[in-house]
Amino acid sequence: MSGDPVKIVLDTDIGSDVDDLLALALLFGSPECDLHAVATVYGDTVLRARMVRRAYRLAGRPVPPIAAGARQAHSGRPVWWAGHEGALMPDLAAEPVDETLDATALVRAGRAVAAIGPLTNVAEAVAGPHHIEQLIVMGGDFASGKPEHNIQCDVAAAQAVFDAEVPALVTGIDQTERIVLDEDSIAAVRASGPLGELLAAEIHQFREWLGRPDSPHDAIAVLAAIRPELFTVVPGRIRVDSDGVTTLERRDDGPHRVVVDLDVPAVLREVVDRVCRAGVTEPRR
Repeated sequence: MSGDPVKIVLDTDIGSDVDDLLALALLFGSPECDLHAVATVYGDTVLRARMVRRAYRLAGRPVPPIAAGARQAHSGRPVWWAGHEGALMPDLAAEPVDETLDATALVRAGRAVAAIGPLTNVAEAVAGPHHIEQLIVMGGDFASGKPEHNIQCDVAAAQAVFDAEVPALVTGIDQTERIVLDEDSIAAVRASGPLGELLAAEIHQFREWLGRPDSPHDAIAVLAAIRPELFTVVPGRIRVDSDGVTTLERRDDGPHRVVVDLDVPAVLREVVDRVCRAGVTEPRR
């Protein structure tokens, strides 16, 4: 990304894994991006929208349109809900949400869309006329032969999105799991301000629930679009089978680009630095 800030619509299932909140903070700390609108997806999307608003408030940033999107998967698969969503954000009901906003319309209007949850909203968007020129997707596993969470939650939506052949930069869990925030990084995030304090608490909560250290999956996928020189990608065509397993058919003329390698120390440093800048409002270039 270069020149004027790129307007981005974020489509997120914020609240279960802390990585969505980290991705939102990374966008706050990236002057190359103008986060133009946010749509939430999967499960209690109104609660998720309230969490997004809280993050904006803690970061001291003007709030863009935030739409609560699709609650149920197109595939009919039951919604997975961890149970701790919003637990560290008291009085979330006080965060107003305009439930008249149309999440599909917001996503359709975006030229660049960062999709870091199940692809239900995006599938609805690309089913009709849209302006999307670039999808930035965290999803899939291109190494293990196993389904990844975001794809598995709504296989039908993922199939529809990739079959539509909208240009997409896709980072799978096979790459994102290579990055783990160490305690020094978490301490730096905690010291960065009110949003950083929440992020550090959310990281520790999720790790306790998970039983092991986790990775900032969604933040890495967003960074791949901002700092492409830190990533190696290959072009091709993504296929999703009925179980949610993703494979890449390599083709030079394919509509999809998949991350197959990354600079581990540089990506970790960039994620932490940008997240730590989240509470600092920088003048737009």
